[in-house]
Amino acid sequence: MRGVTGIAGTRRRHAARGREGGLSLVELMVALAIIAVLLVAAIPLLQGYQASRNLDLGAQQLTAALRAAADRARTEHYLTLVSFTTASGTYTVQTLSPAGGAVANRCAIPVAGTWSTVETDQLPSGLTVASASFPSDQLLFTCQGMPDDTTGTPYSTDQTIVIANNAGSRTIAVRASGEVACLAAAGGGPCRY
Repeated sequence: MRGVTGIAGTRRRHAARGREGGLSLVELMVALAIIAVLLVAAIPLLQGYQASRNLDLGAQQLTAALRAAADRARTEHYLTLVSFTTASGTYTVQTLSPAGGAVANRCAIPVAGTWSTVETDQLPSGLTVASASFPSDQLLFTCQGMPDDTTGTPYSTDQTIVIANNAGSRTIAVRASGEVACLAAAGGGPCRY
């Protein structure tokens, strides 16, 4: 009898040692199921974070592009036009090539000549231009870097461009003075970036 008890005892000891060193298949499946549930719960949070991040990046990008357009108009002494395609979130920056090439005509309004594209860019994924306060989704900067209504009348009020996605919106204000600022909401405080 002693031999049988010895074999059974040995098996129990081996089984106990094997159990100490690893997980059963059921425990492993439960752990994987918990991880899967946590990942599924985290996906909307990550998508919300990405949308919020794209909104801030788009606001930075558009603010910088409008400042550069106003600076280009002022420093290079050319009329500069920024045109927006609202649905796609695309914008184009152009400068005037005056009719006949006369330098004196490059600041003349109404515009006579052709526009040369300087830059075409797209806002980050998911962003659109929700609204713009200026006509035809085009903003003209005079040779002094001031916003103009394209007829030779400088704007006396702020002009705004609102960009949006499912995380919210940001308002880019172009002041009558030519200053460009990002606002967390229309008439609100500055963007937090």
